[in-house]
Amino acid sequence: MNTRKSVLCGCCGLLFMLAAGLRASAADSPVASWKFDDRSALDTASGMTDGLEGNFKFMPDGVRGSCLRFDGFTTLLTRKADKVPDLPRGFTLQAWVAVAAYPWNWTPLMAQRDGDTRGYSFGLDSTGHFGLQLAVDYRWTSCLSTPVLSLTTWHHVAAVYDPAFGVRLFLDGQAAGALALLKPLSFAKDVNLNIGRNHDKMVPANLVREWAKFPSWWALDGLLDELTIHDRALPEAEIQAAWASVKPAAAPDIPPRRFPNVAKGAKSFGAYPTRLEYYEQWDALWQMAGEPDIVVKFDELPFQMVFWRGTRYSPCWVSENGKWMADQSLESGVWPEELKRRGGQGAVGCCEHMSDTQCRFSHVRIIENTDARVVVHWRYALVDAALRFEKYDEVTGQGQYGDEYYYIYPDGIATRDVTGWWPEPVHRVDQETIFLSEAGTRPEDNCELAALSLANLKGEAKTYSWEAGYPTLDLKEPVIQMVNLKSRFKPILIVKPGTKIATFNCEVRKEFSHFPWWNHWPVARVASDGRYAMAPDQPAHSSLSWVTQPADAFLYGMTDQAPTAMLPLAKAWIHPAPIKTHGSTFSSAGFNQDQRAYLLKRARSGDLLDIELAGTADSPVCNPAFVIEGWGEHGASLTLDGTDIPRGANFRYGHRRTLTGTDLIVWLKTTSTQPLRITVSQPRNPR
Repeated sequence: MNTRKSVLCGCCGLLFMLAAGLRASAADSPVASWKFDDRSALDTASGMTDGLEGNFKFMPDGVRGSCLRFDGFTTLLTRKADKVPDLPRGFTLQAWVAVAAYPWNWTPLMAQRDGDTRGYSFGLDSTGHFGLQLAVDYRWTSCLSTPVLSLTTWHHVAAVYDPAFGVRLFLDGQAAGALALLKPLSFAKDVNLNIGRNHDKMVPANLVREWAKFPSWWALDGLLDELTIHDRALPEAEIQAAWASVKPAAAPDIPPRRFPNVAKGAKSFGAYPTRLEYYEQWDALWQMAGEPDIVVKFDELPFQMVFWRGTRYSPCWVSENGKWMADQSLESGVWPEELKRRGGQGAVGCCEHMSDTQCRFSHVRIIENTDARVVVHWRYALVDAALRFEKYDEVTGQGQYGDEYYYIYPDGIATRDVTGWWPEPVHRVDQETIFLSEAGTRPEDNCELAALSLANLKGEAKTYSWEAGYPTLDLKEPVIQMVNLKSRFKPILIVKPGTKIATFNCEVRKEFSHFPWWNHWPVARVASDGRYAMAPDQPAHSSLSWVTQPADAFLYGMTDQAPTAMLPLAKAWIHPAPIKTHGSTFSSAGFNQDQRAYLLKRARSGDLLDIELAGTADSPVCNPAFVIEGWGEHGASLTLDGTDIPRGANFRYGHRRTLTGTDLIVWLKTTSTQPLRITVSQPRNPR
């Protein structure tokens, strides 16, 4: 909060009650009053209609008649400065408010403010306290309520300023705080009266790094009704009467903000372009036509893989009960020493996909979409919260970017193949294990305290708990990581031997959560290099581990099995069974770990592909995929050890068409520690 003096006030109550009794008089009419009953910004006291801008909506179920919905981002009601009533004898400000989410920092219900030296602001802080900020003798001062406003509940709030005594606050008719002031208020009569939004950009409160500050616009997120301004200090009895005279007929119309429901709709395996809906006000901000999001479905599994604007397209695995698991992009950054060397110029703090709140750089596209495989490309820039690169070559126009290709198969397993541009290409993989918490939930609602399980190729496994603080991940040479979300299906990560898996061991505040807990990502549109969550009012994320692998791809997916049950998959990818081709029709380039597929190419005319996979206990076969270059447009039949495998759940294929021809993608559902003989041929009965 941008103040020089902040006081949570509970004192001086007796003094103000006595003073109020001495000054009590018959209630007179307010000098300004907005009721919104005619679905306009009419001030019924003056007859003037004030300006409304941004995204707003008049809602039918206010506390009495209609109310005005502010979107949390853009909405502003304005009274021009020369039409604002004078308040020489003090004033009383009252409103009914229902808060959908607490603001990122101080946000006014009503304010006539010029910086920190003139005016006042009656509003809410980032933790749900309401109060009155005002310039006293040109010094910014705050009186905040002791109680906190409950979310999605109608509350009557009032602030009384009396030049003789100071400030009194009332919540639902009861005294909520007070502050004695001996010096006069410095008014800002030449400044517009703003309702629901600050006069200037502000920096969010509760920053992770105070040296990385980014001012933003935002607005009240919630409903306002029955706003009044009196040009005198009302006594407590009149405040109580104002509150008691209104009985909200219904709860405020603020639906729960759940992450998009990606379980509905299509059931067949494949990638589906779509437009995922979150909530009306947030959805309205996007300047994107058509179907900008992608959901990957698995016909035999109850989870999804999601590329959504709300996570800046960082892919998420969504469990059968709606728990979301994300990942970190490539990341660079500019820290204090480098900032000092640069004279404070250029990018500041983390440079990553999270910073691109409007997805100006980040986007996804479907490369392949067949019965056998889906390939999705995610492209993003590594920028700070002001969309600046850590390094930028003015001559070439080159900064830092990431290209990630996800090869996704029907068994719910995907590879992540990453190329970073610094600006030269760098093949490396960074991974930060992140789970999400939707609004209304805390990290502990979504993940077990025994949050992480590891396993190695020897079959040894260990589970680690955050209950007593950060654990030390001491299992030797782990290659499998499982996140123990509160779901049946849990996210897994498979890496190569020698990869380092370490606890994310910073930024935990034990008084708030066992886990790190931030809400500048996902969904948030506020510019921020990192913001601590203070309450479960906004969507948030938590990190569990850092995974550092020098090069090549990772395997991702979900499973309802124990980590050690994934050993056949891990071994088949890390130490793939050798492939041998019989005959001279096709040649083999071996197993490609980035794609989790064997690559073959037609060498001469003929339609029979005859191969052998030399499966063993250490190099098993597990749901192999084959990319057969130059196959052509015709379909395929498959035999496994001489047995016909009909096209269906266990044998799937599709075509990839390129400028030079048509390739065949084959996926086979089988696991074996023995050699397998596989043939693929043109079907006798094409279909």
